[in-house]
Amino acid sequence: MTYLQELTNTRQKQASTMVAGISSKILQIRKESIKQSLSDLNTLDHRQDLVATIDGVMYYDDSRAENVNATWFTFENIVKPVVWIAGGKSDDTDFKDLRRVAKKKVRALVCLGDGSDNLMKTFQKDIKDIYEASSMEDAVKAASLLAQEDDIVLFSPACKSNDKNETYVERGNQFTESVKQLENELRK
Repeated sequence: MTYLQELTNTRQKQASTMVAGISSKILQIRKESIKQSLSDLNTLDHRQDLVATIDGVMYYDDSRAENVNATWFTFENIVKPVVWIAGGKSDDTDFKDLRRVAKKKVRALVCLGDGSDNLMKTFQKDIKDIYEASSMEDAVKAASLLAQEDDIVLFSPACKSNDKNETYVERGNQFTESVKQLENELRK
């Protein structure tokens, strides 16, 4: 899907949300009902799922966010500092739309995958601490060292997997397993 198609889809979703809001005013539906209905849309697996809280740091799996728009939406909903794990096949991905939001919210970036160069180049002026990891396990360990209490470690790749046969589910499961392994290691 091209950037223009993704932007069009996003605008269509925004328009649908606005229509629902206006319609509810006319029908006098309570705001809480609308909020609940919209939040139900985000109850998909691997979409902003809290995996664990370790030493005051929350670890979220957002592996379903395989494009810039999905990751941008996730950042818009975050109010705490983020250590962001991102990457995959990103050679042709344009991350520029994430720069403004990342500059405000991302404490550190851990790049994962063959397209790490593209991520590092895009964010080098906006994010002070940028690191490269060779595996999900290494990315989670690096993120845990970079995170501070009350931070969020977020795996939101913003691009497809390097391996065309690997799905967001598999990447999300790798993230979850790596976080659980870290949690077990720290308990010993």
